[in-house]
Formats: sequence, structure tokens, C-alpha cells
Amino acid sequence: MRFSWHMSIMAIVATALSWQVLAGSLNLDQGAATTLRSTTAIDTVFVSNAKVADYKVVDNSRVVVFGVSPGLSTIILYDESGNELANHTLVVNLNPVVLEQLISAHYPDEKITIRNVLEQVVLEGTVSSESVKQSVYELVGEMLSKEVQVNEMVVNDSNGHELANLEFGRTSVFRGVINNLKVLTTEQINVKLTVAEVSSGLLSQLGVSYGSAGADTGQFVDYLLDFSAEDIISVIDAKKDETLGQVLAEPNLSVISGESASFLVGGEIPIAVRTDDTVSVTYKEYGIKLNIVAKVMDSDNIRLSLMPEVSSVDAKNSYEGTLANIPALKTRRAHTTVQLKDGQSFVLAGLLTSEERELLSRIPLLGDIPVLGSLFSRTESDYSKTELIIVATVNLVQPISPERIRLPMMQPSSDIERLLGLEFNASERQALQPLLTEGGFR
Repeated sequence: MRFSWHMSIMAIVATALSWQVLAGSLNLDQGAATTLRSTTAIDTVFVSNAKVADYKVVDNSRVVVFGVSPGLSTIILYDESGNELANHTLVVNLNPVVLEQLISAHYPDEKITIRNVLEQVVLEGTVSSESVKQSVYELVGEMLSKEVQVNEMVVNDSNGHELANLEFGRTSVFRGVINNLKVLTTEQINVKLTVAEVSSGLLSQLGVSYGSAGADTGQFVDYLLDFSAEDIISVIDAKKDETLGQVLAEPNLSVISGESASFLVGGEIPIAVRTDDTVSVTYKEYGIKLNIVAKVMDSDNIRLSLMPEVSSVDAKNSYEGTLANIPALKTRRAHTTVQLKDGQSFVLAGLLTSEERELLSRIPLLGDIPVLGSLFSRTESDYSKTELIIVATVNLVQPISPERIRLPMMQPSSDIERLLGLEFNASERQALQPLLTEGGFR
């Protein structure tokens, strides 16, 4: 009797231990299987969602459970008396094996791991660049046929007006794919720009003419990043007045790959707008404006979207009202997208502006005499043509340590230097040229 009592206790303990082993949650990958064991004979098996997980009874002590599709289900085992032997929550996840093999084949040098919970996929690890990070993310999303949302990259001006919708800046967001990949070194792009204006004015005078009719052929002032502008050929017609050109701005912008940057040298014009009895003031930007978007596509290929604009106040076309004067703007604007190698440059030209004016001056009374009046009058025609040239050079850059930064050695010139045209610190000023050429980097 005592032996039977001990045997009963041992059976109860064994059943309890068996229940403890089989109780809890069980994680399975889609298509994977596992075996549930029980020391007590299994009589009945219940599965709450057979579309997520199913089972196969091997014998009265073993049941094989396998994942069908991602999701949650519950499996319960009963003995002959209807007592519950085990109660498992089954968590069936996507099988990452195929994805891991595919990613390893396409990106063998990257350290990427995949974790999944139900239908959620989490990408972890480190990659070499931002473009690889996005490519891996899109590959996983497309392989799993996840719902995708495309985010457009729109560049707006200061007033909220759309300047451009950039195709290469679009990004895809896949539902159920979490991108926790870390980029070892963030790609940064330096864009060095030179905005120059080449002008050629033709001043022809009819009537009393004076001075020399000759003019020399000019060359564009200074070279622009190893680019030489075309010679401005003079057209000799009575009197020629030629201006070669001037550099309007030389911005040097650095931007993270896939991001945008802007630049403005100018000002804002207040414009009064009257609505009923209320007068509000808005501001319109003018001057040299530039919006850029740069992205590293692969290795050293850089795609650059450039949106330059040069505007100035046009006094001739301004509106003069009773309440306020509204100025007009002369604007030259362009938008282009190019792909360059690291260190390459390109030139954007052809933004032309031409103006023509005629001025008649004469001596009172004498200039009004028919025929003879032309001897006492003067007609002047002023024709000017301006072309805007933009030179852009792109480079992949990385942050540098403070001790490698090259600071300019700049000293103001004295009154004697300016008066006599001498340079006492010519050697120090020559040291600025490498600084400007390299943009502060060695």
C-alpha cells in the first residue's frame, strides 16, 4: 500500500513535469516542424487555427506540429480522461532562410541578419553605404510581396511652390519590413559651384562719333575650375564697349546622399497685398538662388539635380500703384539632372538675357530744324546680352579631424598698398589659392 502511494505521487509529479515542459509558447518558421512529447498517453489534439499550424499524431506520446503560414494558433493535448496535458501558443513566422541566402549572394561583403515575428521582418546589421541599405530593404520587401508605398521627393522654394519632383529621390516603404541596418560611414557629397555672368555690350553711336573704333579680343576673367570660357569676339560698328565677365557666386555645399541643400545670395522684396480692408505683406526672394539634390547611386557614381535661379529687380517693368509700388523681377531659371563620377565637373550655359535701348538727345530749337536738325542731335543705341554660366564639381567627402583643417591666412591690405598698387603680403595671399581650390580639404 505504501509502495502504491509512492507510485501515485511519482505519476502525479511526472504528469506535472510533462505539462510544464509542454506548456507555454512555441515559435516555428513557416514550413518548419517540431515534435511534442508527453509521458502520458495522448488521446485528443485540438488546433485553433489550422491555416496557421497543423499537426500529425505519430503515436500516443508524440505529436508533430508544423507551421503552415505566418500567424498565431493554439494547440492543446488531452488524455483519455479529458485532462489537459499541454497548452501551447504557436507563433508561426516567415522563414528567413531563402532571404538570407539571396542577400548573401547579392551582398557577400555585408553583415546582415534577419529576424522575424509573425509577418514582421526586421533587418539588422551593418552595411557599407546608404544605397546598399535601401537596396537590401527593397529586395526583402519585393521578395515577400509586401504592400509598398512610394514616397515622392519634392523640392519646394521658400514660398512652398514646387520646384521639382525628383525620380531618383523616390523611396519605397514596405509594410511589415523594419529597416534597422546601420551604415558604417555616411556618404556625403561636396558640390562646388561657380556662377558666372558673361556680358557683351554693343554700344553704337550715331551722330557725333569720337574715339577709337578698335577693340581687343578678351578672355574670360580667371579660369573656372579648369574650364576656359569662349572668347568674346568683338563686333566693330562705330563704337564697341565690351565687358568680359564676372563671378557672381562660388558656393561650396556639402550634403548627405539623398538629401537636399539650398543657397541664396540676395534679398527679399516686400510686396503689399490688399484684401478687403486688410493689407498684408509678403516677401519675394531675389538674387542668386540654388537648390541641389545629390545621391550616390553606386561606387563613385553621383546623380545631381541642379536648380539654379538668378533674378534681379526690373525697374522698367515695375508696377506703380496708388497704394504701393510693386517691383518686377528679371529671372533666369534652369533645372537639370546629371550623373557624374567622383571629381568630375559639368557646365550649364545658355541662360541668355538681352536688352536694347535707344536714346535721342538734341539741342533745343536747333535739333527741331528739318534735315539740318540731325547735325545738332545724337542717337544712341545700347544693346547688351548676358549669358549665365554655371560650373559644378562633385566630390565624395568625409569628415576630417580638426588638426587637418587648413585655415586661411588673410590680412587686409593697407592704404599704401591700395594707393601704390603693391602687395606686401603676396606670398600669404598666394597660399589662399590651394585653400579655395581644395575647399578646405587636403
